Amino acid sequence: MSITVNTNAIFAMRDVGEELQRLRSRAGLRQDDAAAKLKVSRFTVSKIERGRAFPSDRQLKVLLGLYGADTDETAVLQAKIAQGRSYGRAWWEDQRFRDLFHGDSYRYLYIEDAAERLSTHAGTYLPGLLQTQQYVEAITAFGQKHESTERRMVFAESRTRRQAILSRNNPVVLEAICLESAVRAVVGGPTVMRQQLQHITAMAARPNVTFRVIPYAAGAPSIISASFTIIDFPGSGNRSVVSQEKMAGEMLHDAPAEVRQARRRFNDLTEHALSPERTIKLVQAIEKEI
Repeated sequence: MSITVNTNAIFAMRDVGEELQRLRSRAGLRQDDAAAKLKVSRFTVSKIERGRAFPSDRQLKVLLGLYGADTDETAVLQAKIAQGRSYGRAWWEDQRFRDLFHGDSYRYLYIEDAAERLSTHAGTYLPGLLQTQQYVEAITAFGQKHESTERRMVFAESRTRRQAILSRNNPVVLEAICLESAVRAVVGGPTVMRQQLQHITAMAARPNVTFRVIPYAAGAPSIISASFTIIDFPGSGNRSVVSQEKMAGEMLHDAPAEVRQARRRFNDLTEHALSPERTIKLVQAIEKEI
């Protein structure tokens, strides 16, 4: 299967981190031991082992010596790091986006790009990957009104750039649900909202996009507004991740129990959603009413 350079890069970092963790465990050492040898904090070692950064050449040499890695193990790790660093820069590595997103919110950009399938409940918003630029600008004008105009513009740009994963070669499969209130709220005024609903209809026609609405008639499920996304990756060896949207940004979890719980919640909600066909009929009817 063809995959993007950013997908390759993130999995290369993960593979290197897991292998260094294995070698450290085999040597009977703690992260604190490695940190002391490198003269860095334990957080730096943890960051490398969690696949969030490659070690520098000096750090790798010290760690391999400390762990007693043999020639073959050393060669494999060096090749993996060299290959990972050779991949092109992702758009979100531009300093504008690094300044805007932090922690798991920044990590999510890598995770989303590496995904094979996304299952998202957007609550009272339309799903981010299906939002038009004008819709994004309207919600940020209110939600981020105390931020600078430049920061709001960068955020809106990031939202629209992320949508490329739906139209690239071997696109991400998106299964998205939201509440009826999300399609009825006239965000940005009648013209913006009509264009947004037309965009939803067009995107839902793609074979890799499924969009469904939980109607008011569903009762309790129609007011469950907490948004979350389940991210599944290609290959059986890559654990799924759950992203929850909080006031401070995204929070990522990959504990199997939390992923199972989120998947059960998503399945429960979809049971009360309209079919894709009935959803589009509802969207088109609302568009005419606006």
